Amino acid sequence: MNHYLLAASAVPGHVLPMVRIGQDLVQRGHQVSMLTGARFAGLVQAAGLPFLPLPPGGVADGQPAAVALDRPPVPRIVRKWQRGRAEMRSLFITPMTAQSRALTAACADAAASGAASPDAILVDVGFTGALPLLLATGPRPPVVVCNMTPLMLSSADTAPFGMGRPPAGNVDYTRMSWVVHHVLFRGTQAHANRVLSQSGSGPIPVFLSDWPRLADRVLQLSVPALEYPRTDLPGSVVFTGPVVPVPPAAPALPEWWPELASARPVVHVTQGTWDNADLGRLIGPAIRGLAGDDVLVVVSTGGRPASAVPGPVPGNVRIAEFLPYDLFLPSVDVMITNGGYSGVQHALAHGVPLVVAGDTADKAEVAARVAYNRCGIDLHSGTPDSGTVRTAVRALLTDSGYRRQADRLRRDIAATTPLDTIADVLAALARTSAGLVSEHAGERDEVQAATRAAGTR
Repeated sequence: MNHYLLAASAVPGHVLPMVRIGQDLVQRGHQVSMLTGARFAGLVQAAGLPFLPLPPGGVADGQPAAVALDRPPVPRIVRKWQRGRAEMRSLFITPMTAQSRALTAACADAAASGAASPDAILVDVGFTGALPLLLATGPRPPVVVCNMTPLMLSSADTAPFGMGRPPAGNVDYTRMSWVVHHVLFRGTQAHANRVLSQSGSGPIPVFLSDWPRLADRVLQLSVPALEYPRTDLPGSVVFTGPVVPVPPAAPALPEWWPELASARPVVHVTQGTWDNADLGRLIGPAIRGLAGDDVLVVVSTGGRPASAVPGPVPGNVRIAEFLPYDLFLPSVDVMITNGGYSGVQHALAHGVPLVVAGDTADKAEVAARVAYNRCGIDLHSGTPDSGTVRTAVRALLTDSGYRRQADRLRRDIAATTPLDTIADVLAALARTSAGLVSEHAGERDEVQAATRAAGTR
């Protein structure tokens, strides 16, 4: 039996897969505890995991960072850059110190209570509180990053993360990445290094969004086909396939559920559980655009009340706060989403083509990958108009090529065994943890040298 410590930033799309992983590890006979935001205490404990609360300072805001750029108007590319800086600070930098202290305390408390020290620590990609541990030179357990976003790591074969631009031919993106890292986000990187120095850590030898390179393994919760081809993918990256929540044993179904069996197409609309403060950004235009079509539009509000859906609500629209996706998605012909990574992969696991309209956090990158794989359409906006949404839905309903591509990804996902893969990676690291720190100190030096060399090309 091994002892694993799981730590997750308090974002639903990150916490839910981590809870599922922890639940599976317990069922395999391991000792598992989980560190995350207090609002997830019930969820963690219901899964049979001891809950460790993050202090308030370690919890990022539950919504995208606000960027006031309406006056004066600015070009879209500038708005994207400004929003990217704000989101990196709010999600990656601001919670870092409190997360680090809580992680250190959790390890120390285990030792003080006579429990075994963690054989491995599994953190989600937003839990940058692991950085001081990775940058330290003393003994530490193996650290594994669980990545439930598109792969953020910089590459000569892909545009810098956040641009939402699929790779073009044989372009070498090294210089573009250098400009983004050392010019556009120079202040953001300096801010992160100042925060680290206050904790007694040295500077990050890589760009902030590349921090998972410093971990012992990166578990990418997707399939290779959903990512761009890379010739420089680090050997530490392991594709596991998506981890989806356990479906409820007896979910409460809405009274309109039998209508899903009707002959007309079913179009699902969601803004997920994170970027859903204003349902008028996507749900509103979608239901207005499809009001006159012979389709059943099913809205999930992601926990918001039905009254939050902007009215009037057309007669072909049905609304629920949450839906049991494993029961619901087999009936869906098209899914309209703001690009939540988990929801997109859940749809693809059922072969459902997608219309993606997202521009916050990683959502533009999710949309770009959907378009690159031709399993859906990228609307290149988080606030599309109703006509644009209608045109995209009609294209997916009439062009069978999109569904064929979605079905190709369905087959790839069906071939994965994510929980087995994750358990095997953790067990292997736990067995070989002796000497791990000295080994990875050398790897950090190599990463730093490679980063410097890339900057001179």
